[in-house]
Amino acid sequence: MSLLGIDLGTTGIKCVAYNEEGKALGKTYREYELYMPKKGVVELEQEKVLNSLFENIKELNSFESIKKDPIEALSISVSGDEVMPVDRNGKPLYNTIMAMDTRGYKENDWICQLIGAEKIYEITGQPPSNLYPLNKIIWFKNNRPDIYENTYKFLCWEEFVFFNLGVEPISDYSVTSRTLAFDIISKKYSKEILDKVQVDISLLPKVVLSGTEIGVVDKKLSEKLGFKKPVKVVTGGFDQICAALGSGVVRGQMASIGTGTMEVMQVCFTSPVKDKKMMDYGYAFCNHAIDNLFITMTINYCGGVLFKWYRDNFACEEKEIAVKNNKNVYDVIMDLANKSKYPVMFFPYFEGAQTPRNNPDITGSIFGLTLRTKKEDIIKGMFEGITFDLKLNMEKLKEAGVDFDCIRATGGGARSDTWLQIKADITGKIFQKIDVDESGCMAVAALAGYGTKKFNSLQEVLKVWVKIGKEFIPDMKKFKKYDEKYKQWINLYDKIKDFKIIH
Repeated sequence: MSLLGIDLGTTGIKCVAYNEEGKALGKTYREYELYMPKKGVVELEQEKVLNSLFENIKELNSFESIKKDPIEALSISVSGDEVMPVDRNGKPLYNTIMAMDTRGYKENDWICQLIGAEKIYEITGQPPSNLYPLNKIIWFKNNRPDIYENTYKFLCWEEFVFFNLGVEPISDYSVTSRTLAFDIISKKYSKEILDKVQVDISLLPKVVLSGTEIGVVDKKLSEKLGFKKPVKVVTGGFDQICAALGSGVVRGQMASIGTGTMEVMQVCFTSPVKDKKMMDYGYAFCNHAIDNLFITMTINYCGGVLFKWYRDNFACEEKEIAVKNNKNVYDVIMDLANKSKYPVMFFPYFEGAQTPRNNPDITGSIFGLTLRTKKEDIIKGMFEGITFDLKLNMEKLKEAGVDFDCIRATGGGARSDTWLQIKADITGKIFQKIDVDESGCMAVAALAGYGTKKFNSLQEVLKVWVKIGKEFIPDMKKFKKYDEKYKQWINLYDKIKDFKIIH
């Protein structure tokens, strides 16, 4: 029996099948484009995602390794903070409004005036912000009543995929904890919040613990996708929670960092930290995929996606080198940093600044350009700027009493030893590369096995599946030098934070 782990991200979807020992039997991946017609609007067509998912699965089922060990269960990791209205047949009534979309500010202000920001944080663990689905649901109610009144359910990606696989649209605690409507302690929707904002609970999906079996893929669809056996469907989780789970973060005070489209650091707790500073800096607490554990996160929307931006706009030569040498183009791009002599000062805020600055209006910036600046100086500057933002988050967490010595690294950004060493040198922390190609896919594959009773303990199977690879120790001489540049970076931000370019 093999287990399918699906990772539905902001700009692409991956599928990986694993055997019961955690060995990857095959992987497929497809990209899709966001719809961004104007500043502040970021949407994604559901059909693009479903088509990509189904094509991935059909391709995966064609692999000889999968034919010999057919898939019997699946689960999914999904990007969070996103919502879509659907009818009773699961048909979308509007594109999915993505996390980076800036709609919902007025609605968020109204909710805070109605309930109080601190009360919302106490109940939901989420610092009030426009990005959460509840704000977007109220936006539909206020701005598109024609859609709101015809909506059967407002769904996140997990439930939508399940609905389109032929099972009930059921969510899990970790995904639902990101809606701004969920009590993370009682693990139920907050009646107090929903009653005050006048959103009927019937518009929201049922919620269960991650790793719960909820049904079987529709028989006709299953045959179309190439499955050889009935495939059980198991609840998964919010992608950042799954990244932590797939890194083996299964107890309090452990930390991991996932660098995919975004860069997100996850820290595990046995209970939420009740400190107003945590709310002020924007640090949310979410339910872990493991019951009675919680995860808080730092967020930078533009982590790995900046290298996609570079690839798509400037990397003609790097693409040719990658094809010629049969290498991943991102490896070619990131290796350039080793040649850098004069790295630029880089601010990675191409879609605003998230934790702890929470400045949606700032834009990305590059400083220190001269005629001697080369591509490699831009790349290394990108590495440094993204990591300075991480260091800032670590400092703010430490103010609230949250500290740790070691961080497990996953995602596309962990492919680069150069970047992991820069992270260690800038932050002064030890970074451990997880010897797993796709931690999110692996985590939900483990959940699929656990949910279908193939494994007795999720923690025990992850001890076997999660393997620690290379360790990166900070060079304290470089740490001191980087600290001076970091202070420059901090001071420069204060000078540019209110700057708005005229187009």
